Amino acid sequence: MKQIASQPFWLPESDAGTYPALDGDLETDIAVIGGGIVGLTTACLLLAKGRKVTVFEARRIGRQATGRSTAKVTSQHGVRYRRLIDSIGKTSARRYASANERAIGRIRKLCETFALECGLEALPAYVFAQTGEEAEVLADEAEAAAELGLPAAFVTDLELPFPVAGAVRFLDQAQLDPWRYLAGLAAVVADDGDLFEETRVHAIEHGERCRLEAGGHEITAEQVVIATQMPVTGEGLYYAKNFPLAHPLAAAPLPDGLRLEGMYLGCGTPTRSFRTAERDGRRFLVAAGGEFKPGDAAEQAACVDDLLRFLDAAFGIATPTHLWINEDFRPMDDLPFIGPVASAKPNLQVAIGFDAWGITQGTVAAEIIADRILGRENEDAEVFDASRVRPIAGGRELISENLKAGARLARDRLLGFKAGTLDDIADGQGGIIEHAGEQLAVVKADGRIATAVSAVCTHRGCIVSWNGVDRTWDCPCHGSRFEADGRVLYGPAVEPLAPRAIEPVAAGAEA
Repeated sequence: MKQIASQPFWLPESDAGTYPALDGDLETDIAVIGGGIVGLTTACLLLAKGRKVTVFEARRIGRQATGRSTAKVTSQHGVRYRRLIDSIGKTSARRYASANERAIGRIRKLCETFALECGLEALPAYVFAQTGEEAEVLADEAEAAAELGLPAAFVTDLELPFPVAGAVRFLDQAQLDPWRYLAGLAAVVADDGDLFEETRVHAIEHGERCRLEAGGHEITAEQVVIATQMPVTGEGLYYAKNFPLAHPLAAAPLPDGLRLEGMYLGCGTPTRSFRTAERDGRRFLVAAGGEFKPGDAAEQAACVDDLLRFLDAAFGIATPTHLWINEDFRPMDDLPFIGPVASAKPNLQVAIGFDAWGITQGTVAAEIIADRILGRENEDAEVFDASRVRPIAGGRELISENLKAGARLARDRLLGFKAGTLDDIADGQGGIIEHAGEQLAVVKADGRIATAVSAVCTHRGCIVSWNGVDRTWDCPCHGSRFEADGRVLYGPAVEPLAPRAIEPVAAGAEA
C-alpha cells in the first residue's frame, strides 16, 4: 500500500474547536447528543419552533462520519428500490423514497434560509453498470424507482473515462461540502441554543426528566436525542441489529480536460463511487472504494490498494492528495432505526443505520424526531420505527453477522489472540503485543513505545486492530473506534482503552 498522509478532504487541518466544553451542571428542554447531521439538523428544526435545545459533541463539530463522507445529497442509494418493494411492500418503499426526496428539499431550504456557504450544487446521480448483466439489473431498478415516484430513468449515453453498459439516472439531486454545511448549522444552533464541544456523554438515566452524565457534570432534560453513529446507551441492542462497514476514500485534483457532470456509483464489486468538488479554483475528484469489515487490516489494505489502482487507471491520478477511512452501520433490513428506543420511553430517541447514505437519511431522521418532540404526525415514522423487529426481512443477515462477531470474540478471549512482538511493529505504526499476560495495543515512534493501552475493546471484549491510514484502533466485532492513545472516537464503546505503563524500550528490545 502506498503511504499517503491521512487527511479527509473536507476537514480543516487545524483541530481547534469553536465552542466551549461543558463546565457545570445544566438543565435543558432537549438534550441532543452528537454534532453530526442528525443532531444539528434536529436542533435547528426544534429551535425554529422556540424549544430550548442543547447539543453535546464528544469531539469537534463535523469531524465524525458526516465530515468524512462523499456527501452526496441524493435519494439514489444504490440498487435498493426493487429489493425494498419485495421486502417491505410498495407502500412502505414509496415512503422511504419520498422521505429521502423531501430530505433533499429540506437541505436546500436550510442552505437558503441560513445562507450556508457549503458548495451546494445541483447534479444528477448515476448508478452505472460495466457489464451487460449489471445493466439488466439496473434497467429493472430504474423501473422500480420510477414506480415509487422517483425521478429515475435508465440511460446508455453516460460519458465517463471508461466503458459503461448503462446507468440509472436520478435527476434533481445535489452534492455539498459536509464540513462547511455542519459548521453553518452549528453556528445557527449556537446563536439560538447551546452547543458544547469536547463534551462526551457517558451515561443516560431514563425518566420523566432524563439524567445524563458528561465529564462529571449532570444534565437534566425532558427529551433526549441520541444522534451518535451508534447509541451511547445499550438499550435497543442496536449494535446487534446493525453491522459495521468501512471503505477507503481519496481525493485529488481532477486532471485537466476531464469533466464529470454528476455523481457516480458503480453497481459492481468492488464499489466505485466518485464525485467532484471545487476548492481554491480547482476541481477535485472525491472517490470511495470497496467495502471491508472495520478492524480487518488485510481487507483494508486490499481495498485501499484497489482504490488507488482504479484512480490511476480510470483518471490518471497516480497519487491522491488525501486518503482516509470512513465507517457506517448497515441495518438488518435496509431501513434506518429512527425514533424512541421503546414505546415505554418516548422521550429517548435514536437514529442509526444509514448504510453510507447519511446526508439524506440523517435529514429524514431529524425531521421524524423533531416532529415527534413537537407532537406532529409524521407518516414516515412507522417505516423507520426504531423498536421494530423484522425477522423475515433481516433475520438471515442478523444471525450471520452476530455469529461472526461471537466467533471473533470467542477466538480473541477464549482461544487467545495471536500477538506479535515489538520488532513486528514498524516505526510510526501500531500493533498488538503480549506483555505480562495481557494483550496490549502499542504505537511506536522514533524507535520507542509512544503509547500503550489495553487491546481489549471496552464494549464486548474483542481485540482491536491497528488502522494504519487513520492511525486508530478499530474493533472488528461491533465497529468501535479509538484514537491511538485509547480515547473513544465512536461507539458502541463509551469507555476508553485503559492506558498501560510500560517502560520505554528501544527498537529491537523485547517488552
